[in-house]
Amino acid sequence: MGLRLHVLYLGKMEFPKFRLVDWKDENEMVVSPAVSLLIQHPTLGNILYDTGNSEHFAELYSEEMLHNYPVTECITIEEALAEKGLKPEDIDLLIISHLHFDHAGGLSHFVGTKAIQNVIVSEADLKEAYFSVMTGNPGAYIRTLFDVEGIQFKPIHETTKLADDLTLFIQKSHTPGVIGLILHTENHGNIIATSDTIYTAQSYREQLPPGGTINKTTDEFFENIHRIQELEKEYNATLLFGHDIDQIVDWAKKSPID
Repeated sequence: MGLRLHVLYLGKMEFPKFRLVDWKDENEMVVSPAVSLLIQHPTLGNILYDTGNSEHFAELYSEEMLHNYPVTECITIEEALAEKGLKPEDIDLLIISHLHFDHAGGLSHFVGTKAIQNVIVSEADLKEAYFSVMTGNPGAYIRTLFDVEGIQFKPIHETTKLADDLTLFIQKSHTPGVIGLILHTENHGNIIATSDTIYTAQSYREQLPPGGTINKTTDEFFENIHRIQELEKEYNATLLFGHDIDQIVDWAKKSPID
């Protein structure tokens, strides 16, 4: 029996679409989900990829962040795991695609568990996160969310195969290092999770770079899209995007995917 993938819907943010992707209509709104992937692996145990927002967003997030990316629904990672009959203590390994608030916001739920001592991150993103918060330019990083008690990071800087059916790869877009996943399932083939390097299927299809000032230039976005296109062909894979509300809701209903 191979791995089983559960897509966990963790609530949503609602804001003008131009803040997500390059979009001319400043009045059009978008719904952007928070998501975590639960991978139940036959040899590695229970793996969690990202943890969503903090339920304490109103107190912890900056006024600018709350204005630009308001959280309108928050389902904690603990609540989502409970729906699957699990507790934070049951997670063996955490993978954080990058340490932005809506991906690292649930780490506090794992304080005191074995998982908090085994947190895989991109070395480049980890350095960017600490540099940002320690120099007064935090952007989407919030130190209290990721610098939690007892956390032990396991940084990677290159493609890392955790098992024959689970590979991590580093993307240099959105942040200096975003971890993507390549999963092999027995019944649904290969799946590539891009996280926030590509927000939505529309962004991929129409090559819409991110909105705002997330990327200093659009070069890295287009370079990464080209790389994902190559991987999609190489693995004959289905892509799972970082903030596509329709896809996330659909896949959450279909879970588990094996």
